[in-house]
Amino acid sequence: MILKSTQKQQLFYSVMSYINVSLFVIIGITLLSIFFSFWMTEQADSDAHAINLSGSMRMQTFHIGLAATHSPQEVRTLIEKLDRTWKNPLFVQTEEEILDHDPGSLGATFQAAYQHWFNVVRPILLEQTRQQGLPDAALFDLLRRQVDLTDSLVNRFQLEAESKIRRLRAFQLIAMLVTTLVGSLIFYLLKNRVEVPLNRLTEAARGIRDGYVQQHINVPGKDELALLAEAFNQMSQSIAETYYQLESRVEQRTKELQQSNTILEYSFNVARKVLEEQDRDLNYNEIIQDLSKVLMINDVELCLFTDQGERPYIHLDVFNPTKPVCDKGQCDNCKGDGPYNAIDSLAFVYKYPVTHLNKQYGVITARQAQGKALLMWQQKLAQSSADQLAIALYLQESKEQERRLAMLSERTVMARELHDSLAQSLSYLKIQVTRLQKSHDLKKYEMQQPIIDELSEGLSSAYRHLRELLTTFRLQIDASGLEGAAEQSIKLLRARTEMEIDFRYQLHSVPLNPTEEIHLLQIMREASQNAVNHSKGERLLICLSELPDKRIELVIQDDGVGLSSHPEKLNHYGLAIIQERSRHLHGELIVKSTQEGVKGTRIELRFEPKYLKEPKQSLDSSSLSPTDS
Repeated sequence: MILKSTQKQQLFYSVMSYINVSLFVIIGITLLSIFFSFWMTEQADSDAHAINLSGSMRMQTFHIGLAATHSPQEVRTLIEKLDRTWKNPLFVQTEEEILDHDPGSLGATFQAAYQHWFNVVRPILLEQTRQQGLPDAALFDLLRRQVDLTDSLVNRFQLEAESKIRRLRAFQLIAMLVTTLVGSLIFYLLKNRVEVPLNRLTEAARGIRDGYVQQHINVPGKDELALLAEAFNQMSQSIAETYYQLESRVEQRTKELQQSNTILEYSFNVARKVLEEQDRDLNYNEIIQDLSKVLMINDVELCLFTDQGERPYIHLDVFNPTKPVCDKGQCDNCKGDGPYNAIDSLAFVYKYPVTHLNKQYGVITARQAQGKALLMWQQKLAQSSADQLAIALYLQESKEQERRLAMLSERTVMARELHDSLAQSLSYLKIQVTRLQKSHDLKKYEMQQPIIDELSEGLSSAYRHLRELLTTFRLQIDASGLEGAAEQSIKLLRARTEMEIDFRYQLHSVPLNPTEEIHLLQIMREASQNAVNHSKGERLLICLSELPDKRIELVIQDDGVGLSSHPEKLNHYGLAIIQERSRHLHGELIVKSTQEGVKGTRIELRFEPKYLKEPKQSLDSSSLSPTDS
């Protein structure tokens, strides 16, 4: 029962019901007016014929009166013709329809004319026709009276036709007024119940399309459009809530991304500082302050200590910069035996050891407020910072160790060069001094001058070689690399000689380690100085390139006099130095001179760089079986 009532209510308030009823009313009024107009025109269809017949009867009456005077033999024929006219089916139907009319109407007028013809005039005319006499004045009065009655009948037919037309016009006017009123009412209802709500719905839809999701449509009523507006309002509210939720989530995600970006930027900066500042001390204070800002924790502390130290040698506290260094024995609380515990969360104090390869360099301590633990991303960032600092300290130790090894190696080379050159020159000079002393003791003064000349030449050679060694020891490879150091050395040579020096460097894509660069630079310097000092040539070529088999080739060639048959003669130790450094590079040294058909001297050095050896070694070690290892 309730369902049927609801359905009836929905049907009553339905927009389609309004539209259907409106169309039904308009169509009904139109059909009714058409039907009534058709009926009225149907009623007036025979009026013209009736007027024509009544007028014809009037003419026939005049004709009978004229024939009665001039052609009495035609009177009977004309009477029969007039009788047939009065007996016309139209008049019979009209008589049947108008018998019930009131006196003075069309029916009474027709009845009076009809009775006057058949009951009065017609018998008299027939009687006179049989007697064949002339009509008297009384007959003409009767005929005149019949004409008057017939004329009244014609007028009544005309008035009746005009009355029907007036009624038809009145009905059409009333139908037009009713149609106008009903159409206006329907137009008003459709505009207020259909057009206005649809316009509101359309504007709301355009607003949502343009991004204004918060829309409210007020459509009163209980029809489909009101229901649609209510659903639209609910949908708009849902979309707005969803939009605001999405905005909140986007804002939250944006904050998370900004936080992640800050963390990544901090991690990148720390890594960059670790890599860029290997040759100088890290700014630990800046790093720990940046960590405190990213973690959003005020109390962050960094302690760095040695293995045997009882107190930290670096102690930084962001929260309390003036805090005194830990007392003796407190470092034991931060140190531990590996593996180290990453976090000590007692009393919300988190400790992150700065550890690399089971060696602890220090600890980062983060203290939170009571009852507030560190988030997971904060713990991971603090541990990552500790690991990066440990790597930085490890790299500094490794770099320092490499410097020590390089210094020891270079000192060994310097000692060997001093031994092979200057020490032997001094030994030779010592021998010459001994000879000079013996000649003086033996009073063989004629032998002293050659010895003095050799001493002078030996001292000059030793002094020159000492200067060359000092120049060699001052050589260093800066940020410009091997090419820049070689250009600087060649620039000094060009200032000392008139030889044309052609330097070709073709190793821009080859990574050389510092030891290889130093040996190559010293070999180039030693060979080029020998060429400048002893070749007596005009051109010097220095070419450093990469061979197809990835080996490095150094070629130094001059167009001078070439080497003698004993190039290792007294006070000439350059070739020995070149050979010694070639052995350090594990390279192949080839020296060609005039004896091999070369104009001048050509020194060729080929060796395999270290960057090619390391992958082979790792590959060989990884390919070993457990039994082989």
